[in-house]
Amino acid sequence: EVDRTAADHQTILRAWAVKDFAPNCPLYVQILKPENKFHVKFADHVVCEEEFKYAMLALNCICPSTSTLITLLVHTSRGQEGQQSPEQWQRMYGRCSGNEVYHIKLTDSKFFGEYEGKSFTYASFHAHKKYGVCLIGAKKEDNKSILLNPGPRYIMASSDICFYINITKEENSAFIFKEEENQKRQSLTSGGIFSGPSRLPVHSIIASMGTVAMDLQNTECRPSSGTTLTLPTENGAGGRRPSIAPVLELADTSAILPCDLLNDQSEDEANPSDDESLPTPEYVKGYPPNSPYIGSSPTLCHLLPVKASFCCLRLDRGCRHNSFEDAKAYGFKNKLIIVSAETAGNGLYNFIVPLRAYYRPRKELNPVVLLLDNPPDNHFLEAICCFPMVYFMA
Repeated sequence: EVDRTAADHQTILRAWAVKDFAPNCPLYVQILKPENKFHVKFADHVVCEEEFKYAMLALNCICPSTSTLITLLVHTSRGQEGQQSPEQWQRMYGRCSGNEVYHIKLTDSKFFGEYEGKSFTYASFHAHKKYGVCLIGAKKEDNKSILLNPGPRYIMASSDICFYINITKEENSAFIFKEEENQKRQSLTSGGIFSGPSRLPVHSIIASMGTVAMDLQNTECRPSSGTTLTLPTENGAGGRRPSIAPVLELADTSAILPCDLLNDQSEDEANPSDDESLPTPEYVKGYPPNSPYIGSSPTLCHLLPVKASFCCLRLDRGCRHNSFEDAKAYGFKNKLIIVSAETAGNGLYNFIVPLRAYYRPRKELNPVVLLLDNPPDNHFLEAICCFPMVYFMA
């Protein structure tokens, strides 16, 4: 712990020196402890190792293998690893490991250029159907924030920067068309269906780089009478049923309620359980009132109506408020999430927040137990006492 703090002190001094010597140079800083982020807030980008580590652990509890997905996306691979393995899953894993995150301006893109003025959802669906690329986010030209999956309300603009997952970036891709496809394009262009170079018939497109290739089949553009995607029939090729509903070009405002995060109904209220005898926990939605350090991002969470007393946070000891002395006595309905750490550092706060985020249904919240070698201080307990079902043992 002392060494990590000392390492951060050296990093802070180096960052100050670089900023003073070259103030216009983009500065990327990696900090180990979250409470030290405040001292390098002038940097263009700051990554905190403890924040990132605990946040990824929490997301793994909700969606297993999230950390594996992120690791593969940020590492460069040709997608050829494991192709000689007799195990099918290893060949699939190695082939898909070649996917990475790239970005391109909408007007410069053949993948997304034709979706200007369309909703993000529409663009993402059709780009994946036609080219096999996964559009995951966008950024406005005058905004530094990247919006991940902004939804059907977001309308794609020509100046937007598109972020997508693919085997290679679009600039390094080559498009090869069969001769009959070129003839079909010429005949269809005369009919007014394809209005420009971005609207190409893509029945057989190969996006390739080196020895990595992806053959996209059955992606021919077809005219549609409406603004929704025409789904394949149930008895179509392969006999598979369509897995999604029609995707609108523009969001249907009549079907989307105003976005009010503090007052909207939760999933529990909109979809009541079949077992009405089970009581619904009484929680409120809001921002945690106490942050353990300067620089933590406010997140809308499920909170207790009244803060728990510090004595009630101890799982293995009773107090004057309750006599429970073990997890069995509490009668938890969901499985426990247990994290072991030497001390209750500020990074642990970032483990709890994703597990209490407002989008998690109240009835699916898992109790969180911190197994600590050393008892936490009152500063840390003050930060976590507002969260429901969070306990510690020391």
